[in-house]
Amino acid sequence: MMDFHSPSPGVKRGGRGEGASRTLSLRENMPLRRLSVAQFVALAATYAIYFASMALVEEKTHSSAQMGLMIFSSTLPGFLFGMLAGVVVDRHDRRRVLVIGNLLRLLVAAGFAAAAHWLSNPLPLLTAVYACNFLLSAIAQFTTSAEGSLIPHTVPQERLLAANSIFQVATLGAQGAGMVLLAPTLLRLGGAPAAGVAAMPLFALAGWMCARLPAQLGKGGREQALRTWASLRDDLRAGWRFVAGDASVRQAIGCQVLVSALSLVLTMLIPGLATRTWGVPVEYVAYLAVPGGFGFGLGVWLVGQRGHVLKEKAWISAGLLAVGGGLALLPALHALRGLYVPLFLLVSAVVGAGFALVIVPARTVVQERSPDEMRGRVISTQMFLSNIVSTLPLPLTGGLADLIGLRRIFALLALVVLSIGAASVRHARG
Repeated sequence: MMDFHSPSPGVKRGGRGEGASRTLSLRENMPLRRLSVAQFVALAATYAIYFASMALVEEKTHSSAQMGLMIFSSTLPGFLFGMLAGVVVDRHDRRRVLVIGNLLRLLVAAGFAAAAHWLSNPLPLLTAVYACNFLLSAIAQFTTSAEGSLIPHTVPQERLLAANSIFQVATLGAQGAGMVLLAPTLLRLGGAPAAGVAAMPLFALAGWMCARLPAQLGKGGREQALRTWASLRDDLRAGWRFVAGDASVRQAIGCQVLVSALSLVLTMLIPGLATRTWGVPVEYVAYLAVPGGFGFGLGVWLVGQRGHVLKEKAWISAGLLAVGGGLALLPALHALRGLYVPLFLLVSAVVGAGFALVIVPARTVVQERSPDEMRGRVISTQMFLSNIVSTLPLPLTGGLADLIGLRRIFALLALVVLSIGAASVRHARG
């Protein structure tokens, strides 16, 4: 049984090293700072357009089916381009992938602004909105894989866990900045077109920050074009074979896929639990995500500051047990009457922290153990599996919740997560 903490034979942990800043101070690490800033502003702009798209679809159609189609247009590229993105990132300069990706995002933002401003007929307007979200998601398959592959090159191995914590904080902050601060303000000031216009300089800034990364940082595997379908197929098979053959990477990816699917399931089930079981007015349901987000940020901070105290596998086990325990408690809170609100805040924060304790160490394991020339494909494999496992079971889970009840479905989810967490603890001790 391989241990999460020990590297695979022949795999150098923390990237190749020649492009990494050797300082242990992340504040002084300019490549990491530029990569983090680029990720933050690009994600904030993307989430702003995504929120504006939802508002536009709701305003024009008042249709849940159309809203579902818009969400589908954002998830479909993960199935179509997820694996291809890893091959491209491994074959080409990753810095160049990020620069080109952000410039393409800028063009999509311009198209979104133009469509929202000039198209009044619902059919062409909605088609343009769906197309813009599809393109932004497609580009994200390549940029996310490139960012994940570059992080180990920016820091020494002993600071990789802290660097991943910074990126998770940036991701969480970008979601809040884009969907809570930027998009609502822009919608009030200038409507949906304003979101597209405001996103353009943000994407330009992200591209400029990526262009200023050290040139040697972006060199991945062999720099060559995909000449034949056979070469593409061989590259994809190589990535799958590596994941299948490395137990630690396989387990880490499995944990990431699990929490990714679980987060979407909870997003679907929590509103029903809150309104039907707890009697929370529907207009306040969105605020229930706040304590979970706070807990997630706290968990990321804990791993970043105290990651050296435990091995990655121990952090993941603790996170799974926290998530499973929180899921088991959530449906029973209402029986406590006057205490269920503060207890909900506490349990939600614990669940959010548990998610962070799984995601950050598991991501670090994948980066540490993957050979540099294959890292993009390994990360893309995780993203592809997360898309499949997160999207396909949603209708089944929703139908099962209607059939057996929300409390039973939460108990079932808790049992699954706690069983996996207990098995992880046994493996860590063994």
